[in-house]
Amino acid sequence: MLASELKFGIPDIDLQWTCGGSVNPSCFAGHQLLVLFLPTDVRRQSAEFDSYEKLSDEIAGTDAWFLVVGATSAQGQQQRKVPVALDPTGKAWAAFNKVAKVRLDRAEGAAFLFTRGGAFHRVWTGQGHAPEVVRELLSRG
Repeated sequence: MLASELKFGIPDIDLQWTCGGSVNPSCFAGHQLLVLFLPTDVRRQSAEFDSYEKLSDEIAGTDAWFLVVGATSAQGQQQRKVPVALDPTGKAWAAFNKVAKVRLDRAEGAAFLFTRGGAFHRVWTGQGHAPEVVRELLSRG
């Protein structure tokens, strides 16, 4: 990965919102940033999204930005409290994998946490980690 592809350690990549417009994760470098890549299976995607969405008020209370990324636009994503950015080509997934320096399975999804300065802090692979991720955010203040 070229240095110009990172801003403060966060991949500098434009993603499209399902609701219109775009977002770039690197713009959130001054805050803690939680980036959740949803699993690709729609049923598992919905369950994982639900677990994080139920905790979205706690996440907001940590002054962290929360970015949800899906591979495709699944039915019902537009009605969510938390908007979804799309990564249909997998370019963002590949960039975040390089930052984490581990090989992850896109089908399983993952949650990436960055510090206020944009440094990579931790990755949780697969699903079912929402309470643990929120505890980590709360402990980091």
